[in-house]
Amino acid sequence: MRNLVRRVALAGAVAIIGLAGFAVANSAAAQDQNCSVWLVESSRFMKVPMGAFMPDRAFIPGSTDPKHNINTVDLPVNVGVIKCGSDLILADSGWKQQEYHKMTGTEHWAPLPDQLKVLGFDANNVTKIVIGHGHWDHAGQLSDFPNAVIYIQREELNGIEWALNYPNPKIAAVNTSPGGCMRTPACGYPPLTVGEIYGKVLSGKAVIVDGEAEILPGVKIHPAFRGHTAGSQLLEVPTSIGKLVFGSDTYSSWEGIRDWMAANIQQTDTVQQFLAYEKCYKITGGYQNCMSAHEPLTYTDGYPITKNSWVALNGGRMAEIALAAGEKSHKPQ
Repeated sequence: MRNLVRRVALAGAVAIIGLAGFAVANSAAAQDQNCSVWLVESSRFMKVPMGAFMPDRAFIPGSTDPKHNINTVDLPVNVGVIKCGSDLILADSGWKQQEYHKMTGTEHWAPLPDQLKVLGFDANNVTKIVIGHGHWDHAGQLSDFPNAVIYIQREELNGIEWALNYPNPKIAAVNTSPGGCMRTPACGYPPLTVGEIYGKVLSGKAVIVDGEAEILPGVKIHPAFRGHTAGSQLLEVPTSIGKLVFGSDTYSSWEGIRDWMAANIQQTDTVQQFLAYEKCYKITGGYQNCMSAHEPLTYTDGYPITKNSWVALNGGRMAEIALAAGEKSHKPQ
């Protein structure tokens, strides 16, 4: 897999970079539209130590301080489902690799195509998948959407290539390496996940983005490099309730955005994470419409934009976030 990444990275970029320019150029002339948005829980990490998720909220036995009295949390793996006119877009894709689920104490997983059926959508009709970053729990079901083009930052591919090919095995360690990985540069990029990403690149179903891009009228990609990984990116979406910004793991915690606390530090520069938080404030006018990938309060009143929720397949949850004019609710009655 390391050799595959080394050989393919540049070739793939040359083959498809023109598509990125085409997408941006053709969207600029059109008028912004409102989109409908849902949130789907791909799976759930169970009993994660709070201090591992948010270092500044580490559990202190006996503490009555709400910032230090939570021992463990269950973290959803959230996927955005976005309908803009005839386009059906995913913000991340979750994961399906059962061996990886077992390694992480993951529960409540269901195949994303089946989850889309609950919402009345067909996986074959997904046109675009914007990968906030390439980690295993976010880019693990790309091949299940054969007609979708993925959008990924060139900086992310460069970061993957560099990390996996680094000569020191301790630095190049991935989750499936002997002894695993502890926030190494390559942690989160095990072989099956990298295969999902480069499968799209090799088949010509990828747009390699350099920084900013508008993929549909008003639907904009913003770079958030090193906000979680080397090539993290944000997705701005216009809706009837205002603009939303999907942040993938750069926005791991909605409470973190609200309270200005770092969260889920992997290959993260916390300065860049805070600047990405600020980006959401500037785009949306606050923190309420910042869409988090792993917020424990998702699908509850504690995270208000996600409270219109229900339980779906295998105990996984869904939420209806916003509906465009003329779009009927997809929430089961």
